[in-house]
Amino acid sequence: MRRPENIIYGTDDKPRLAVLLILALQQMSFLGVYLVISPLFARNLGLNQEQSLQLISATLLASGFGVVLQSAKIFGVGSGYFCPLQATSSTFSSLLLAKTHSGLGAVFGMVAVVGLSQMAFAFLFQRLRGIFTVQVAGLAVLLIGLGLGYYGLKLILETEVGVSLNQQGLLCMLTLGTMIGFNIWSSGHLRLFSAFLGLLAGFVASYFMDVISDSEWAVFHNAALFYIPRPMNIGWSIDHKALLPAIMTGLFLALHGFGALVAAQRFNDADWKRPDLQLIKQGILAEGVTNLVNSLLNGLPLTSSGGAVSLAASTGCTSRYLAYWLAAIMVVIAFMPKAIVFWQILPLSVMGAALIFLASFTALSGLQVMGSRLLDNRKILALGIGLILGISYEPIMLLFNDKYPDVLRNLLMSGVSLGVFSAVVLSALFQIKNHTSKQRSFDALHSSLGDVILFLEQQGMSWGARPEIVRRAEYATWQAFEILTDHGLIDLNDDKSDKIQLETLFNEYTFTVVLSYRGNLLSLMTHRPTHEEMLNDENAVMQMAGYLLYRLADKVRTRHDGERCELRLIFND
Repeated sequence: MRRPENIIYGTDDKPRLAVLLILALQQMSFLGVYLVISPLFARNLGLNQEQSLQLISATLLASGFGVVLQSAKIFGVGSGYFCPLQATSSTFSSLLLAKTHSGLGAVFGMVAVVGLSQMAFAFLFQRLRGIFTVQVAGLAVLLIGLGLGYYGLKLILETEVGVSLNQQGLLCMLTLGTMIGFNIWSSGHLRLFSAFLGLLAGFVASYFMDVISDSEWAVFHNAALFYIPRPMNIGWSIDHKALLPAIMTGLFLALHGFGALVAAQRFNDADWKRPDLQLIKQGILAEGVTNLVNSLLNGLPLTSSGGAVSLAASTGCTSRYLAYWLAAIMVVIAFMPKAIVFWQILPLSVMGAALIFLASFTALSGLQVMGSRLLDNRKILALGIGLILGISYEPIMLLFNDKYPDVLRNLLMSGVSLGVFSAVVLSALFQIKNHTSKQRSFDALHSSLGDVILFLEQQGMSWGARPEIVRRAEYATWQAFEILTDHGLIDLNDDKSDKIQLETLFNEYTFTVVLSYRGNLLSLMTHRPTHEEMLNDENAVMQMAGYLLYRLADKVRTRHDGERCELRLIFND
């Protein structure tokens, strides 16, 4: 794994203590926007002040536990990447359904079922390697970025009481401009803290512009300084009527986690080629275990935060040691209601600007991943429909809310989940008659380079191979054609050349071209013939040809079955 140029501190690097502390505060500044989800849900559930505070504190404690578990990679649980967890409002409908049927305790019993479902789907994802491809991973990352941007714009355009549109626009431009300025035109620590400095500038401007109302300041001043959370304070029970929505919630949170973990892998490896499904399995397992703990604490379901991953990458620090300091801050805030309220009074336009800043990095990274592979019509349709459904999540939900029952509405959790789920289902459907091998006969003496290139490109697009691998295969295959014909290795029948059977094989790791013909085997050389051998040995030219072909592919194999010869060119994807 090679560290990208824009990353100052990679996964295993350990920055100085002061740097880690400020970066952890920066992450908490971003994740603080999700603190509003807990009180919003508490109001929907009809919780009193004590229960609402318990819900927020429990969610923070579980988030701290989860980010450490994700980074530490203990006993095969956790990806080893810095990938914080966050609550999401997309789980509200399923949780409210449990509360309607069986009361408050069933809400947190459902969180446990969500966690178990995530763990089950983590193992399933690893087995479906042919469906959870690089292109699907890129779509997930792209949708996370677009979702962040949409949510950011929504926050900016929301009308806040006592705040004019001009003030909101000015705060947004100041916050976003500060982030961009320090990120592009500075280096070192200033670039590391660009998001934090932007949020700080936005907050200071909010203070001097009197954007934060007196009532909000009063809530902050009246909030208690310390509070001790009590696990299971609200209740815990299982509602069998909510099992299906809970399982579907687990599926969609696992899909969302898949996208965030792929983004973490992509941001940390300059040579990234495909998602490591083993690490993704371990990462989603960490999410599931966290939600099991969360249900006992009486907190909200959590999933990996694509925005926090993007923030780490955009500012240049993806060190997993950052997770421990972020967890410490979360735990401290969980015991300090005044600190919780502080994040809730931050103007929405400031947080919206931060989301737009992060969305730019995430969305473009997803596009790069999707564009790194060749696409045929099957993949174009699967990804295109998934993308359209993902970005159309809001109008689709409006349609479901108006015309369809709760059971169907609970199957749609977020734009990321809907888009990825659709792409996965379509990819599985399009596997029908999409064979993993293809054969075609070529006239060795009269076939052109264009014929060979067209055949290999069609197969590369069908299987989603990387363009550079297909280019290498085209060049090496044509060189093999020329060697076989120029050196008389192919038998001629009635003055006509025998056919060369060209077969292509592909999996997620190799692109293989097999040339089958009647004649003599090509002698492969692992070292170049010397100058003396070239002058004195009449077979040295053939040996040089075999050596050059050996260098063009990652592996070359020859075989003779008594009737036909086989030349196998293997290219690592």
